[in-house]
Amino acid sequence: MPDAFRILLVDDSETVTEMLSWLLGSAGYAIETAGDGVKGVRAAFRSIPDIVVMSTRLPRLGGIQACRLLKADPATRDVPVILLTSEEAGEDRIHAARAGADRILLWDASPEEALPAVRECLAGRAPRPEGGADPGVAPPPDDIEILSRVNGVLEATLFEASLLNEIAHVGREVDDFEATARALFRLLREISPAEAMGAVFSDGVYSEGVSVFPDEAGDPFQAEVRRRTERLRDEAGIPFAPDRALWTGIQGGFRGSDGVAPGSLVPRAVCTVRAGEMVKGLMTVYSGIGGAAPGGAATKEPLLRQAFMVLENAWLYRQIARISVTDGLTGLTNVRHFREQMQREHIRARRHNDPYSVLMMDIDHFKKINDLYGHPVGDIVLREMAAIFREAVRLTDLPARYGGEEFIVILPRTRLPEAAIVGERIREAVERKVFAAPSPMLRCTVSVGIADYLPGTEGTEKTVIGRADQALYSAKSGGRNRVVCRPAPEE
Repeated sequence: MPDAFRILLVDDSETVTEMLSWLLGSAGYAIETAGDGVKGVRAAFRSIPDIVVMSTRLPRLGGIQACRLLKADPATRDVPVILLTSEEAGEDRIHAARAGADRILLWDASPEEALPAVRECLAGRAPRPEGGADPGVAPPPDDIEILSRVNGVLEATLFEASLLNEIAHVGREVDDFEATARALFRLLREISPAEAMGAVFSDGVYSEGVSVFPDEAGDPFQAEVRRRTERLRDEAGIPFAPDRALWTGIQGGFRGSDGVAPGSLVPRAVCTVRAGEMVKGLMTVYSGIGGAAPGGAATKEPLLRQAFMVLENAWLYRQIARISVTDGLTGLTNVRHFREQMQREHIRARRHNDPYSVLMMDIDHFKKINDLYGHPVGDIVLREMAAIFREAVRLTDLPARYGGEEFIVILPRTRLPEAAIVGERIREAVERKVFAAPSPMLRCTVSVGIADYLPGTEGTEKTVIGRADQALYSAKSGGRNRVVCRPAPEE
């Protein structure tokens, strides 16, 4: 039968071997047999079969270990393996699935079960040529080498399982998002050379990119990690809206970018994670050191996938916390949380004799925008306006939506002259902005009121907000599109 599929049947029971040989041979398959696991592996390497059917319990080398070895070798990893077990359920089935078996059957399976399983495994395949192995392939290994290879595969599997457990341990022990990212990357880079890690998460509404880099990494290095991760995000089709996308850069708590030439970073491994048709995100590790190549335990997809899941859990937990203090339309802090933070800042400033300033901003003639273009366009204006405010202030400042078309910002450790510069920068940025709207092009302006707190002056944070509100009223009544300051009264 030169064109028949060749089945390697491995079992130490003469009864089972004769029964399956007759059953499969009657169906037109060519049968080769082996009586133990070592002989079966040697036969598979000598003349690569189209499919292997073997028992889980074999002398010298069990079927599960033999399956794991065949699936780990490039020459035989695509050969389907059906494992036969005497257990309806139990550890045999679990270990067989982990070893990569394509099917698991009871050793006394009926022809109605065995033959369809073989046909399914061979569907879409063509019989291998007689001899099976490609020309020039090394001779089959001897018994000692086979057992040595099995030990190597088992050690690698155990190591991977241990690393997966370490990654899961990080998720159980660390609950802060940035600390989790640092711990995961330090763990991964102990196994495989890497100078940076990038990740992207998306919940369908908000998305966030994350990069972890060495402590001394400069702006060009950080920008390259972000740029490459954003490119991978776009290639993977991860959904994101520019006005609802954040980026977090995290110093990893290690040194290591000295040997990386500018522009040399490349992704050594990328894992894209999906949930059905939706792409949830990705994780990648980068290296720019010459000679580093893909490979190693840390670059295997299961490890990156596990690390992604642990970090995603921390991200989702942080998202829940963010949502509770965030305005749903603009993504800025909501007014309730702003008031809490404002009170804390006032207490801190009084204790440390620090100044701070407050900016209040109102979009000029916003009602006309809603009346002329409709509320959906008005919402776009509010979101894009929030992006301008976010971009114009420092990370230590806190912009918030105060209500309707009114916004407010705390500027810690900032006196009135510096705050006025920020206010003017915001006013000019808004004036230059062309907002997304139907023709004609939509432009807006804002009025800005500013007040400050000086150490030693009386009043509460509400007093400072009240003076900023008065300054805003003056800006509106004075012609709009201007900045008005109301300084703290000198004692």
